[in-house]
Amino acid sequence: MYKVLHITNYYYPHIGGIETATRDIVNVLKATHNYEQKVICFGDGATIIDDVPIVRVHYHFKFRSQAISFRYRHILKVTLKTFQPDIVLIHTPNPLVEHYFNAMHYKGKVIVYHHLDIWRQKFLRHFVKPIEYKLKQRADVILCHSQQYAMGSKELQHFKNKVKIIPLCYKEKDFVLTPEEKNAVNQIKKRYLGKTLLFFSGRHTKTKGLHLALKAVKNIKNVLFLVGRIGEVNRKLERKIDRAGPNVIYLGQLDRSQYITYLHACDCYLFPSTSKNEAFPITLIEVIALGKSPITFTIPGSGVNYISQGGETGIECPNKDVLAFRDAINVLKSDKNLRIQYGKNGIARAKQLFNYRQFSESFTTLFNQICKKINKKLL
Repeated sequence: MYKVLHITNYYYPHIGGIETATRDIVNVLKATHNYEQKVICFGDGATIIDDVPIVRVHYHFKFRSQAISFRYRHILKVTLKTFQPDIVLIHTPNPLVEHYFNAMHYKGKVIVYHHLDIWRQKFLRHFVKPIEYKLKQRADVILCHSQQYAMGSKELQHFKNKVKIIPLCYKEKDFVLTPEEKNAVNQIKKRYLGKTLLFFSGRHTKTKGLHLALKAVKNIKNVLFLVGRIGEVNRKLERKIDRAGPNVIYLGQLDRSQYITYLHACDCYLFPSTSKNEAFPITLIEVIALGKSPITFTIPGSGVNYISQGGETGIECPNKDVLAFRDAINVLKSDKNLRIQYGKNGIARAKQLFNYRQFSESFTTLFNQICKKINKKLL
């Protein structure tokens, strides 16, 4: 049995794309019965999830989105020494942890799952670049969600021979409604009968573009924009939501069940993200998988416009063009048949490209290949 250590920023029940992907990979490997696994991440308290031990390292504060812990280096060193993994899968970006890992001089196989470039903090990038370069140089394989992102990534340009594309996925079973959820969906539709329901749920950060969506929906008749939140509170944005007008309803923090309920109930999903920080959003995969028509912006190099194709599964607007976004809302509001057609196309696309079976097979094959290399080395 081979040992695998997963190094990630956070882990379930923390909600996020990287966290979901990490847990999916853990469960794929668990199903093969060939691997003993452990996860190390930031958080509090050692726990066991899905029969896999999670080492959570307390952090004291965050600096430019990076969790800072004074004990992480020691705990990582002890974990590597005692667990002795054959394979380490490290999710990036996570600059401080990458720096610590580089210093360990680990001798086993390394997989880097590159989720996105660090592009906003130009000052920070000056210091981080040598760290990430060293890690990727050390890696045996570098994973990326889409060919589009890999080709446009500055951080991967010197390592294209190592890059392997494995898209993220959705799981159909996660969207099978309970009787209570079905009733909640019906109640929502009944409450807002005669209105076209637009939905957004995510972190309230500038790059998510929610402020642009709020401008776009202003004063559009017979439309209700339901806004949910996942993650930390942004008081400034919350005040904007409250002042947005009568056709905007703030739902507050949503748990997974509430998110699924509103996603089933809505007619269209607004996805106004504007930056490459949206490398390959699982939310957008889930949106098209449920047959909901998304409205997106064009983001060169991002996986957003690969997941949802303009004119096929939804409408794609020029980046940050609020008027075009508004026009797209009006088009989908007035054309139910178009929404239905986009929905059918989205369901077919999700089943073909982003299904869990393919995700599982891709990771099983990858780890089998790496294990064969380990065996050859031992011989």
